[in-house]
Parts: sequence; C-alpha cells; structure tokens
Amino acid sequence: MATTPDYYKTLGVPRSATKDEIKKAFRHLARKYHPDAGGDEAQFKKINEAYEVLSDEKKRKLYDQYGTAKESQIPHGWGGGAGTGGTRVNVNGQGFADWADILEHIRHGEGAFGTDWDFGQGFGGQGMHRPQKGRDITVSLSISFDEAFRGCHKRVTVRSPQTLSAGDETLDVTIPAGAVDGGRLRFHGKGGAGVDGGPAGDLLVKTCIRPDSCYTREGADVRMDLPVTFDEVALGASITLPCPDGTSVRVKVPAGCHDGAVLKVRGKGAPRVKGSGTGDLKARICIVVPKNLNDQQTAALKEFAQASTEKVRSW
Repeated sequence: MATTPDYYKTLGVPRSATKDEIKKAFRHLARKYHPDAGGDEAQFKKINEAYEVLSDEKKRKLYDQYGTAKESQIPHGWGGGAGTGGTRVNVNGQGFADWADILEHIRHGEGAFGTDWDFGQGFGGQGMHRPQKGRDITVSLSISFDEAFRGCHKRVTVRSPQTLSAGDETLDVTIPAGAVDGGRLRFHGKGGAGVDGGPAGDLLVKTCIRPDSCYTREGADVRMDLPVTFDEVALGASITLPCPDGTSVRVKVPAGCHDGAVLKVRGKGAPRVKGSGTGDLKARICIVVPKNLNDQQTAALKEFAQASTEKVRSW
C-alpha cells in the first residue's frame, strides 16, 4: 500500500478532533498557505488533501481504520484483519468482511453486503469504486445598492482549490434586478473536480450588497428615513421623496403624525427576483428637533406652550 501522510498532523489537530475543529484548522492554514496570498502552493495542496479526507465522514472512517481513504488501496479481504479485533465472515470463498461493516450496510437498507460488493472480484475489488461529485465552491461578490436594484453584469475570476494547476478562470456573471444580500447564483460544473469519474461540483456566487447612505433593503421592499420638522408633523405637509429607481414622488405627512410612523409608496421598491412586480418604498418619519433657536422661534414656541392644553404624561 502506498504511504499516506498523517492528515491529522498536517492540519495540526488530534485524532479526536470534531468536524468544526477540523474546519477551523483548515481555514487558518488555508489563509496562511494559499498561493494567492503568497503562500506555499505545495503545502496548500497537502492541507487541502487532508481536509478533503477528514471533513468527509466516510473517508475519515476508512483512513482511521486502514491508513488510506482510497478504497482501491485497501488490502484484499479488508476489515477484521490482524489487530482490528473485528469478526470476519467468508462469503462463498470471495473474501472476508467485518460484521460491523455488514451491520452498517443493513442499517442503510443496502442488504447484508451493500451495493458496492463485486462478488466476481472479491471484497476490495473494482466493484467498490463509486463516482462522487466534486465539492461546491462559494465566492462572494461585492456590489452596490444600485447595482443590486437595477441588475448588472460582472466578471468574476475564480480558482478551484482542487485544480490549482489549471489556473484561474474568468466568468461573466449576470446579477438580476432586485438581487438580495446573500443571494446565490449557481454555475454548474465550475466547482471542485469529481472523484473516480464523478461530475465536477458547482460554483456559487454570493451577492454582498454594500450599504447605501439613503436606502436599505428588506426583501423587495426599500426603506428610507424621512426627516421632518416639528411644524410639518404638527400641521401636516406634502414632501417630495427621491425613489431608488431615479424618479420622485410626493407623499402627504398627515397632521399629528408621530415620530417613527411609516409612509408607504406602493410599487416603488425593488423588482422581485422570484415572481413578478416590485416591492414598496417605506419612509420612516424622523422628527428633527432644532438645536439652535433664534429669538423669533423661541418666542413663538413659548407662546405655543402657554396656549397648549394637551396632557402628554399620564402621571
């Protein structure tokens, strides 16, 4: 059998490490050794190989038991061999299997010897190979509020950690109008390489919308603050709002409107990515209290206070 590296030593974790501990160690080392960050490409490949095995429950189990995760390298008659303490059974002279493996297959509804056993070649033969899809890869794409609202075209350069020798690949990405923060676009077959002839994984491009000075998104709805003066909310007013689509609309602030009230303008939000139509524009009333009053304002407010009979406190 070919010599297999000590994957636990490569990632610097104990053999009892949990999945989260393994992932944390991998991310730390990947940032340190990634070629794009000026790291050692050969060491990065070793780290990635170790993570490929230890992050996969099935591969890790094989590696822990036989010192390799490649089923083609497992000796003839794998399971229950010397030193394993397992109980072996012979099936029509075709080789031996560990009872623990047999029971595991039964629990998964695969029959006593599972679907991978090839009785023509014996246990551990070519019949045990099964194509596996490659890993999905996620990359983040930063876009502005306006780009997400209107839609845009971007170019993304990606490098699969499993195909470093193939170099970078540049993809044209179409961001749909109304894209949301955290939304994902899937590119089939652009992820990690498949195993044993399996298909390549997918590339997921996640949109990250940068904050805007005026607007925020809530799904297809757009929110904004509407600053108003005391007299505007007390007497009522008509105010022009700028809309995110570049137009403007007049809204009526009703007399006596309270701070924090929301005025809704239907159909002036973002396009809905799923479905049809658009969301709404929601303007939150924010009463601006003057900090520096002139003499005329001070006199007017004092007169207003003397004429006021409204009780605003209940105690």
